Parts: sequence; structure tokens; C-alpha cells
Amino acid sequence: MRLKLLVLFLFLSISCFPQGEASNWFFGNRAGIRFNSDNTITTLSTVPNPIRIVTDEGCSSFSDANGNLLLYTDGRTVWDRNHIIMPNGDYSAGTGLLGDPSSTQSGIIIPNPTNPNLYYIFTVDEPHHQNAAAYPNQFTGVYENGGGTIPGADDGFNNGLNYSVVDMSITGANGSVGDVTTRNIHLVTYNPDPAGEEIKYKCSEKITAVRIRNGGGYWVITQFIDKFYAFKIDPSGVATTPIISQLNPVVPISGYRRNAIGQIKVSPNGKKIAIAHVQIGEVTGGSSSGGALYLYDFDNSTGIVSNGQAIVTNSGCYGVEFSAETKKLYVSAESGVMQFNLEATSIPNSGQFISRRSYSSLQLGPDKKIYKANINTGFEDSFLDVINSPEEDGVACNYQNAAVDLQQGTSRFGLPPFITSVFNTNILAKNLCAGQTTSFEISANGFVQSAVWDFGDGSVFSNAVEPFHVFPGPGNYTVTATAIVEGATVRSTKNVQISPLPVAFPSSLIQCSPTTAVTNILFKLSEAQQDITGGNSNLSVSFFLSGQEAIDNSNPLPNNYPNISNPQRIFARVSDNTSGCFVTTTLDLSVNALVAAPLLVEKCDELNGEDGISDFTLTDIPIPGIPATTTTTYYASIDDALLEQNALPTAFRNTIRDRQTIYARVEDNNQCNGIFPITLVVNPLPQLQTEATDYVCTNLPNRYITLNPGLLQGTISDYTYEWSTTPVQTTPTIRVNQPGVYTVKVTTAKGCSKTRTITVLPSNNATISNVVIVDLAQNNTVTVLLSPESIGNYVYSLDQPDGPFQDSNHFENVAPGFHTVYVYDTRGCGIVKKDISVLYIPNYFTPNGDGYNDTWNIIGINSLFYSTAKIYIFDRFGKLLADVDPKGAGWDGNYNQHPALSTDYWYLVILNQERTVRGHFSLKR
Repeated sequence: MRLKLLVLFLFLSISCFPQGEASNWFFGNRAGIRFNSDNTITTLSTVPNPIRIVTDEGCSSFSDANGNLLLYTDGRTVWDRNHIIMPNGDYSAGTGLLGDPSSTQSGIIIPNPTNPNLYYIFTVDEPHHQNAAAYPNQFTGVYENGGGTIPGADDGFNNGLNYSVVDMSITGANGSVGDVTTRNIHLVTYNPDPAGEEIKYKCSEKITAVRIRNGGGYWVITQFIDKFYAFKIDPSGVATTPIISQLNPVVPISGYRRNAIGQIKVSPNGKKIAIAHVQIGEVTGGSSSGGALYLYDFDNSTGIVSNGQAIVTNSGCYGVEFSAETKKLYVSAESGVMQFNLEATSIPNSGQFISRRSYSSLQLGPDKKIYKANINTGFEDSFLDVINSPEEDGVACNYQNAAVDLQQGTSRFGLPPFITSVFNTNILAKNLCAGQTTSFEISANGFVQSAVWDFGDGSVFSNAVEPFHVFPGPGNYTVTATAIVEGATVRSTKNVQISPLPVAFPSSLIQCSPTTAVTNILFKLSEAQQDITGGNSNLSVSFFLSGQEAIDNSNPLPNNYPNISNPQRIFARVSDNTSGCFVTTTLDLSVNALVAAPLLVEKCDELNGEDGISDFTLTDIPIPGIPATTTTTYYASIDDALLEQNALPTAFRNTIRDRQTIYARVEDNNQCNGIFPITLVVNPLPQLQTEATDYVCTNLPNRYITLNPGLLQGTISDYTYEWSTTPVQTTPTIRVNQPGVYTVKVTTAKGCSKTRTITVLPSNNATISNVVIVDLAQNNTVTVLLSPESIGNYVYSLDQPDGPFQDSNHFENVAPGFHTVYVYDTRGCGIVKKDISVLYIPNYFTPNGDGYNDTWNIIGINSLFYSTAKIYIFDRFGKLLADVDPKGAGWDGNYNQHPALSTDYWYLVILNQERTVRGHFSLKR
């Protein structure tokens, strides 16, 4: 059987090459390359260079299934496989096609679905605004910006979309292999209203094609303004009525011709369309910013385009291409080449720059690499860039500058487009794991009728269309499939890396219950990962209720899982993070129900803080009955303890004042031994007035004062006391009569204490050292001066032994006469007094016998005060009239027993040896 299959396989492989139709590329300034069946590239633009094409942008070429060149074109002129111009496709001779080398995709070549000799060349013109301005007439002037004149630069008309037919079975008049038999059949891709604007431009510069799956034909697709036009080619020919899909964005016609620029591509699997707009402006013929890249869905069976989404906005986009497996989308934008992941949740957000080269065409090659044209790069314009691994993410796609040497040719903006389906035959493989079944299928844009598979491991070939295979072990295998796809034989190969299965170990978790309950207890399943994987960090683990769910990777359990029975077995799926290979194993869950009495840990509140918060060293808390091999971790809640999350530091400061319960989780070899509640209590300190001052009277040695503990709350019996006396006294109060610093330590029943400090200071009654009297003045004042040994706190009174008292020792406006000053110690050490005299000398007297002011004398003198004082009275001539005893009644106004005259008299008062007073007064009768 194996021999028969091998013969069949060899027969099929001889008759076909993959993607042969796209083997030969001709583009730019006489540049050409050929893709060989072994995926090497041969440069065709060598010396002597036979290639005739010279184009800035548009070009197309086509080969047969075996990779032999058939024809190529710039959209105007058609060359055969020998680089000879076909006579009926010669622009210079007036028989050319209606494309334009300055159109982004000026043409694309499509084979007739049934006749191997017939080929359609679809062309799109460059829609020039100056031609539009002359419509319906021909523009005959000089094009702007050095654009040349007709017919060299353009024919003066906007010709839109057209197709021509080439018959390869005939020979041209000049010996060409094949010739154009039907030329420039017009297809309408615009509103044909002759008075409208669309008819003046007719098309954009975009065209692409894809095979109709299971339909035996092709779709040729173009876009203009806001509509997609899909023309069907089947065995009967080209359908001139297109399928039209109207979608955003609206590319305003006012911005043509620049708005027309940019590529369009259908994905190789025929399901997506991507379109690049260099700009979406409104300046006729002018450049503006604001290009875009859009992605759409394409219904290959109906030709309908739908579900557009903007991938890039506000940036000029020119080239666009899909990877062969339609996993990635690439765009060549003004700021560089970007990759987008078509499998991402948000495709626009998946963009990554892989090159900063300026924009130009992108084109997928038969080797499934993506090539980029170069322009304005200097020396490297003679090379093509390449994306070597387009299916890989980001920079792993391996963008390579100047990868393909064009030798005598030069790249420009353009590369030839192809029917994208020729790149879509791919081998898809699932589950590349040793010892397990790997499934295969062929991804092709068409019905796969049959296939022969060589798995590259020496096993028997398979002729199943979608086979299953178990490889003998890990390693790299080259898998080859030769298939018949809707009558065409295609061959595809794929390197398959079979990875070893991960190693997993059954494990168990023991959880603790804080009550007698043994179900609905939370398990943190990830705690078992280390044991299950053996510590292999490249393995990931997920958990399931059943083994089948683990295999199917369906209904995974949450990491914080409440058990439903005790014990309970669940299943783990262990996956290799690199290869994706997996195995399953078991995880046994069991609950250790342990109802432990709360452990009580008490501390006294912190002095000066007294907020019910204190520091605890949790490791110092003894937990009875646990083995020495266990480890203990502490948590603020029972759920945290069960899930082993948010562990507390062992140097813990309680977060709930006065009383807080935490939980100690004790584990032995990662299995729960018990969860113990610990109540942390912060006991209050006594509430005291901690500082006080009192006084003892040094002049009263037999007088004692009582010192107390200064309680602010509670009762005397709630505390114990310890005084700093010798011997120590333990009574709530003590009596002292000596100055000093006394302390008392007040302690609660919980042993929490605080100390009160009482400073006892000395005090005594005052000693008056002097009384300063300012009299014989308009404002008589008295100031009491104390001796230095007076150490009390004193208040003063004048003539009032019981007060009121004043803090000041100074009295003003004191009346003449005799007074007593009193000095009182506010601390109770006594009161002292002193008699004083305030003098007053009258200004006049009236000795008329009425009983008022009948004599003149000095007030404030008596036998106690100024007892030796003398008073002498003189007339104005200095004659002594009287010698008065101030302790007597005074001068009666007589001189020699006769009344003295009413006039002024002078006096001399000798109070003592230190003080004399002189003045005058009036005698009035």
C-alpha cells in the first residue's frame, strides 16, 4: 500500500508547482525576478537586460502553473515571454491598453477559467484632474508639475476600468507569442450621469482579484469614492454588471487625483479586503494630509463587501498586504511599515512598526514572504526589502532591508499584483504534541477534492483529505500535501515542530475550616501549582471539575474555589507556555475542621499616644500544640487566611483600636494544619492629670498638705499606688510639709500604669522691707517693697485687712493721712501689715471761729510719724511769726495775740534730718 501511495505522490509532484502563476515579476525600471520551486530567487534583470518595462507604479505579470513566464504589462503595452511587444498591445504604435504606468495598480492579468490560452488584462487609468476638467473633450495641454504632454505622459482622457483579451495560441505579426485580440472593453464603475462629476474621473487606481471558492471563476474588484465594484469572471466570460457595495469612508472626488492612490488587496483566503488611501482630501489635484487604511469582510460567494473598520487614520497609506495565512496585515505608510494582528481583539490597537522605510508597494510572494519596493533610498533602490516571517508577531517577522539584489534593474513604487488565491494553499496543523493526535487540513480557496499526505516520519502515506497522525516523538518533521483543488493540482509543505508533553504530578491541598463546616470552604488552587509542575515556570495550570473538561479546556474553575464535598478530587490541565502541549493530572482537596478557642494577647496602650493602637510582634505569640516544623502566617480576615492573600507583617500594628481579631494560618509542608483566631487587646492606661504643682509654708513647719493621684476617671479602688517616698507609700494620698518632687505610679487591674509628678515648692508670708510714699503731690502714691526672702505669691490691700486685694504693690491717689498696708500670701502662709502716713499741707485757712479751717497745720504727722518735726511761719518779709508744734492744733492766725493780716505766709517744715519742705499758704478772714 505504501508503495502505491508513493508512486501516486511522485506522479502528482512532478506535474505541479505551488503558486507557479506568480513566479515571474517585472516592475520598476527594467527590473525582474523569478521565484524558483525551491523558494530561491533568480534575478532576471542582469547584463544583458532583456526586460523592457519602465514604470513608476503599475505593472502585472503572469506565468503558467509550472512557473513559466507568459506575459507582462505596464497597463499600456503588453510584452510576451520573450520580451517582445504584442502588436495589438503597443501604446507607442497607437494600439495600447488604457491603463497608466503612473496608476498604483494599473493592471492585473486573469486567466480564463476554462480556456488555458485566453487571458484577461484588467486596467485602471490614472484619474487626472486636468483630463476631468476637459471632459468630454481630450486634454491637450501641458500637465502640471512637469507631468509632460500627450501622448507620452497620457492620452488626455480618464479611461476608467477596462479589460482586454490576450490569446496565447496565436502568433503576432512580429513573431510575438500571443497577441491582444480584444482591446479596451469599458466597465462602468461610476455614476454614468453625463452631467455629474464621477463620469469625469471614472475610477481609482486600485484593482485586485481572487478566485471564487467552489465557483470555477474569479472576482475582479475595484473601488471608487465610497463603492466597491466586484466583476465576476466565469467560463462564459466577464460579467459587465458588477456587485456594488457602498461603505465608508467617502473619498471625495474633489480630492482626485491624489485621493485615487493606494493599493487594494483581497486576503489569500478570500475573506477580507484591505484598502490603502494615500489621502482623503478635498483639494483638486493637490496633496493633503489624512490618509487611511480600512479593513472589510468579503463574501467570496456573493461578491459583497461589508463591515468596514478603520485600522489607520490621518496617515498616508500606500502599500497593503496580507500574510499567506491571513493572520497579519501589513501597510506601508508615510511613517513606515506597520504590522496588525488580525487575530487580536482590537486590530487597530495591535499595530507595531517593523520598519521606518517610506511607503511603496507591498506584495506577497510564492515563498509566502512579503516584498517591498524601494524608491528614493539611493543605492538601495536597486534592491527589494523583504519580510521573512510574516506570520510572526512584531519584529519577529524579521524585516530585512535590501534583501533582493535587482542588479541592472531599479525598483520604483510598484510591484505586480496577482490573483491572491494563488498564495492560499496552506497546511494547517493542530495539536503539535508528542504522543497525541495531530490533525491536518489544507487551507485553500476552493474545494479540496483529494489529497496525499507524507508526514515526514517514515510512516505510511495518508490519502484522507483531513488526516490525523501521531508522530513517534518530539522533533521537526517536514509534512507534504499534494492535493487536487477544484481540478488543479497543488503541492504544499510545512515544517512541523512536535513538542514533548509537559511533566505533571498529582497533588493535594489541605485547607482549614474555621468552624465545623467541611464544604463551601475556599481553596486557593494556585497553591498547588508548584507541586503539580515540579517548579517548572514555563508551565501553566488550570483546574476543572472533570477530566473531560480539563481535556476540552471548558468551564475552568476559579482560582478561589469553594469545595462541594470533603474530600473532593478535581483535575488540573498543565500546559507548556511555549508549545501549548498539555497533560492532565489530579488535585485532591480535603478540609481540616479545627475549632480553636481564640488566643488572647493583651498589651497596654502606648504612653503619649493612648489611641487604642499598639505594636505587636506576632511571632512572639505562642500557639499551643503545633509542631516545630510548621510555618505560621498571619491575616486580618478569615477569607484572607483561607486564600493566603494579604498576609500581615509579623511586626504588626493593630488597625482596629482597642480590640482586633486576626488569624494565624499554620502550615506543614504547604498543607493547612490549623487556623487560629488571635484577639489583640490594647488596654487603656489610667487617665490622670500627670503634672501638678503644690506649696508648703516654710514659716509654718507644722502645717501639712495632701498630695493625690489626680484621677480623671474611675474610682480610687480601681487602681494601686506607689509613691516615691522613703519608705514607699501605697495609699492613694500622702501628706507632706517639705518642698520637693513627688511621683506616684498609678496602675490598673490589667497592669497598665501611668505616673503623676507633683512638684512641691516652698512659700512663706511676706517681709516688708520698705514702703515708698510719694506725697505732698497732686497724686499721692504708695509702693510696698518686700525683702528678698519673701518667696510667696502675694496680693496687696490698703486699709482693708480682708480685702479686696490687688496683685500690684503700687497704690495711686492715696488720701492724706494715716493708712495701713496689708500683704497676703495667696498660698495660705499668712498676712503682714504696716502703718504709713501720707502728708498734706493746706493752701489756705480761715480763722473766723466757724469751726472749719480755723487753724493751719500739716496733715499726717502725729506722735508716731514725724514726732520731732518743726513748722516755722514767716511773713513775706521773712519775719518769723510762729513756731508751730505739728502734733498740736496748729497756727491760729494770731501774732502777738493779735490777728494777723489776710495775706500770703511762708512756711518751713523740717520733717527730719533728711527731708524739709518749703511753701506758702493764704490766710483768709
